[in-house]
Parts: sequence; C-alpha cells; structure tokens
Amino acid sequence: METQKQKTLKDKVYDCLFSDIMNGIYPPDTTLSEKFLMEKYDVSRAPIREALQQLTIQNFLRSIPRQGYKIVQPNDTVMADLRNYRELLEPSFLLQYGHAVDHILISRLHHIYESSTMLPAQSYRERWQYNCQFHLTLFSVSNNAYACESLKNALDVQTIFYVQTHFSSSADLHAAIIDYLKNDNIDMAAKILRADIAQLQIP
Repeated sequence: METQKQKTLKDKVYDCLFSDIMNGIYPPDTTLSEKFLMEKYDVSRAPIREALQQLTIQNFLRSIPRQGYKIVQPNDTVMADLRNYRELLEPSFLLQYGHAVDHILISRLHHIYESSTMLPAQSYRERWQYNCQFHLTLFSVSNNAYACESLKNALDVQTIFYVQTHFSSSADLHAAIIDYLKNDNIDMAAKILRADIAQLQIP
C-alpha cells in the first residue's frame, strides 16, 4: 500500500516539476537541488529523487555530482541534428511499413489530430504533446521497439526547446498525411511527413 502511495506522490512531484521546467519557471543556469525541491513541494527526499531521476533519463535534466541537476538546454546545432535525424528516420520507416497501416491506426491518428485542433492558440505544451503523440502513433506501425524508443528520446529532447520557445507547428500537414494514408498513397504520405518534420526550424 505504501509503495502505491509513494508512486502517486512521485508522479505528482514529476508533473509539477515537469510543468515548471516547460513553462520556463527556472532560468537556464538554475541548479535544482533535492533540498530545494523538498522544501518547495513539501515532500520527502524519495519522491523528489525518483522524479529527478526520471527527468534525467528523459534528457530534461543533467545530473552534476555534488551540485544538483541542471536543465538541459539544447543548442541550435543539436536541434538541427535531431530534425535531420527524424527527417531520415520517420519517412523511411513509413515507406517500409506503410502497408501495415490499417483503419484502426488511421482512426487513432485522426482522433489525435482532431483533439489538437480543439486547443487554444496559447496551449504550446499541449499542442506539442499532441504532435509527439501523432508521430509516435504513426511510427508504431513499424513494431520496432528499439526504433520507437529512439524516436521518443529525440522528441523528448525537442520538447523542452519547442515548448519554451512557444513553437507551434501546422496541424494541416497531419491532416494531409491521414488523407494520403486513407487512399493508400504511402509515397505522398511519406513526403508530407518529411515536410512536417522539416518545418521545425529554429525559431
């Protein structure tokens, strides 16, 4: 019972800390210590440490021995490399596995797209999360766990940059991808997918 309670508390700390990072509450040079976060969230060390470890694994934080945790701030070169990596990865996998796209996956993609269009213009974090969900769902057709994890890691690194800079991509390209998939035009769907990723220029 205690384990379940601890897990729930850790999740709450994680959500609060993640939200603060995404909303730019902490300046880029901030060093987050366990003691500071324990006082801020009024919880014990264990859930704080677990939340910090999870954020470190996801590349949102970097552990600095005897100091604390610094927020990862990807530079322009890293962001360009990630964008180029995704431009190569995602369309090529769609071309290879597009034949496995069925009406169930298309329905899931359409639901994600529709949900994203309902968001207010200022919902940068939620809009980016729907964007990530769309790409991960489409990529799941490959049924390649290693590649899916690689893409998720790339999106995690991009998240902190694009949410903090209030980047907003066009959902119209997602709608076009869905339409081409419905018509079994995998080649065009892959081309639009590449264009969708390519629009992630440095703001």
